[in-house]
Amino acid sequence: MYRQLTEQAERYLRSLYQQDDIAGELKRKLADLMARGEANADAACRALKLSRRTLQRRLKAEKTSFQSILREVRAELAITYLKDARLRSLEIAMLLGYSNISSFTTAFKSWYNMPPAEYRQKFLALR
Repeated sequence: MYRQLTEQAERYLRSLYQQDDIAGELKRKLADLMARGEANADAACRALKLSRRTLQRRLKAEKTSFQSILREVRAELAITYLKDARLRSLEIAMLLGYSNISSFTTAFKSWYNMPPAEYRQKFLALR
């Protein structure tokens, strides 16, 4: 299972390699860190070899923030994981760094205007 999740994260990472800015680099690092359960600002700064303040300054120069990038990565990976029928919603929530299913569901609704179960039902119906 871990291998499959890592492969999904790697596919997402490959799609990000066209971005040369700090936001793109942060997205790649966060996707990798998320697969290991370490998606937070401190771990990202260590992976990027930057101080928090430097990362914050560089992201601000690109008119974005750590939280914005984290939300974007979570939203993209949520879709990728939901397409895998073997993963339960709770597992997906944990993989994305949410402590409970309710937080994940609320976040997913804010991104896609529907709960994850409805998205999965619609996606799997199309297959």
